[in-house]
Amino acid sequence: MNFEKTAPAVGILGAGRSRHGLGPFLARWFEKSGARITGIAGRDHTRTRNAAVAMSKQLGHDVSAYANPVELAKSVEALVVACPVEGHLSGLDAALAAGVACLCEKPFVPVADVALGLQRVEAFREAGLLLAENCQWPYVLSGFDALHPGLREQPVRSLTMRLSPADPGRVMVEDSLSHVLSLLQALVPLPADAELRSVVQSDASPTARKNVVRFEVVGGIGNIAVELHLECCPQQPRPAWLAVNGVRIDRQLGEDYAISFASEDGRVVKVQDPLGLLVYDFLANLRAKPSERINAFDAIALRIRFYASVLAQL
Repeated sequence: MNFEKTAPAVGILGAGRSRHGLGPFLARWFEKSGARITGIAGRDHTRTRNAAVAMSKQLGHDVSAYANPVELAKSVEALVVACPVEGHLSGLDAALAAGVACLCEKPFVPVADVALGLQRVEAFREAGLLLAENCQWPYVLSGFDALHPGLREQPVRSLTMRLSPADPGRVMVEDSLSHVLSLLQALVPLPADAELRSVVQSDASPTARKNVVRFEVVGGIGNIAVELHLECCPQQPRPAWLAVNGVRIDRQLGEDYAISFASEDGRVVKVQDPLGLLVYDFLANLRAKPSERINAFDAIALRIRFYASVLAQL
């Protein structure tokens, strides 16, 4: 790939694949979208150096290994926080200190750090820095519209989602909850005073491999029933589907992770990789004038609050 001098420099905190990380995939999509990955950082510098060598081969140019996120953030225009959730605050703080944009993996922060996470959102807002959370599922709704045109124009009264995380127990819920919350936000213009009620789960045991989390969203929008169906599946392809007002589409994975969705009557539509679309939008926002950016501060803050509320009630 030929890079222009204006290609924004991007750094990745957590560029490996340990604990199901998306670092290599994010690197690929950033470069396909016109950015240049110039450096990475991680918890273990030896592993980070090895990851930098592997990523340099993957991308076809040198990628530097940095000892910490602060030094990495100083060298780039945007920082991608793709490390395990325990390191997200450090990554967010590094981006803030360097005055650069940030794309943070979901969930934004651990549930114990919700207040600190909300503080960081406001800090990015006050600094006028671009901030986004890596919630990809809203980008597949084009497939729903293609299979069921016009259905989303009707009031949304229920949203159900099935995901297949790799780890059991409470971690299964913590890792998956942001997906259904971001879908809900994409489907419904939630007011600031919306609340969550009647939160329950089918299996609270620490080794649960199946669980269903149910809750209700209440506000000026009317009541919306939300269900998140979870079942452990450590290997691909991992079943996933979503249903709006009881109308369901199922994800299908083909060669090279090509993604399509199927309706219950057998119709199939291909969709673009949602991660690629998210990265493209992030870079388009980064290139835009600050006054013309589509800011996600309110959406991220509401998602953090909902995330904490669900987990607190389980």
